[in-house]
Amino acid sequence: MHDMKHGVLSFFLLAILFIFPNVKNQTAPSDLPTKYDWREQGYDFPVLDQGGCQAGYAFAAVGAVQAAIWKNEGVKVDFSENHAIECNWHVQNDYFGSPKHCDGGNFRILANLFTQEGLALESCDPYIGVSNQCNRMCKAQYRIKEWYEFSPAYQIPAPEIIKNLILDYGPLYTQMDPAISGFSTYSGNHVLYNYSGSDPDKYTHGVLIVGWNDRLNYPGGKGAWIVKNSYGTDWGMGGYFYIAYGTAGIGSSLNTVTNWEEVDIFTKVHFYDEAGRTSQIGIGGVDFLQGSTMALFQISTYEIAQGVEFWTTDAALVNVQIYEYFDGSQPKNLLFEAMDVSFPFAGYHHIPIPKQVNITGPKEIAVVVSIQNVSQFFPIAVDHLGIKSTGKTWFLNSESNWQPLSSSTGFNYDATIRLRSLKIPDEFDRRNFLPLIVKN
Repeated sequence: MHDMKHGVLSFFLLAILFIFPNVKNQTAPSDLPTKYDWREQGYDFPVLDQGGCQAGYAFAAVGAVQAAIWKNEGVKVDFSENHAIECNWHVQNDYFGSPKHCDGGNFRILANLFTQEGLALESCDPYIGVSNQCNRMCKAQYRIKEWYEFSPAYQIPAPEIIKNLILDYGPLYTQMDPAISGFSTYSGNHVLYNYSGSDPDKYTHGVLIVGWNDRLNYPGGKGAWIVKNSYGTDWGMGGYFYIAYGTAGIGSSLNTVTNWEEVDIFTKVHFYDEAGRTSQIGIGGVDFLQGSTMALFQISTYEIAQGVEFWTTDAALVNVQIYEYFDGSQPKNLLFEAMDVSFPFAGYHHIPIPKQVNITGPKEIAVVVSIQNVSQFFPIAVDHLGIKSTGKTWFLNSESNWQPLSSSTGFNYDATIRLRSLKIPDEFDRRNFLPLIVKN
């Protein structure tokens, strides 16, 4: 019922072009430019220095968010790596089994923080490079609503696919093995290569791919990625380096964000998955590619449901339904549905609820998410680390009966479904304010 090992999963994976079927505006390999560098398109965020802290993942993840906002809105925002490192759930709950906060991480850990709470500004929480407490005085300024995980840690897409993703989405987060020969002392102007390892457990350093050059030569091959590191400008080529396609894990754990909003005092995010997506399950039966899960959310009188958010483990076709209540056996009285919504990649997704639907409290609504994966088994993303809710998240078992995800049957999870709402704070005149919001 849990994640299969990589070797078993690979048997069931389809050809790589099928796994990545919906890369928008995909360019044929022969039409791709031989060289592309986002710096030549105006990307000029400074190279930073993580120092002795294993924080490359935070610099690359924050860098990917900044790059996405810049590419799509032309706005430069300087977010805090320190806040990302210190305030994510895994560090706050000592998940790594160590009091030190510089033990590394990955994009998914930070995506959980960015989607629940958001990103604070560097000016409020500057980077210090040593373990410290989360600065709760620094409030998030942007919150992520969607992000894509183009490839998992154990999979490296073909170079042509990565190039298309770079063209379409901008600089991309990836992970690599930082222990390869010549990396720590890299002085620039040559291509790193000579690495044949394929152990995802060694892909521990986060970096940002900003482009490529097919004409760069190295002994035995040609073509390299242009990558931004976080070792300062005295390292490499002003902080950048070349690395051969397919070397040291480059291209694994490819991520970017695709939707965000500025944080305000009105938005509330309901969730039970404190740690985010930490595992995935299947229900069994004849189809391990599909499953349905449900979460119950209490909304107040002065609150309006605005969107449903959830995690997927693969490219998927998704149905979202909201019911007025759950009677303990079945959800009742359909209020809203979005059917056959296609998502081209795994990740975190947002489906807006039209204002005219007008789902307000007080009531405990039932949000049902049904997922049909394209190729990966076990479609239900779950949190097995956070505090377990009681009777709040459910799954549809193989007999089509709703059953608690955290129960005596051996399941001990929470569903990774969230409800985004607009809630009027206590200090506002709610009776006058609510009709204006509903009308608009």
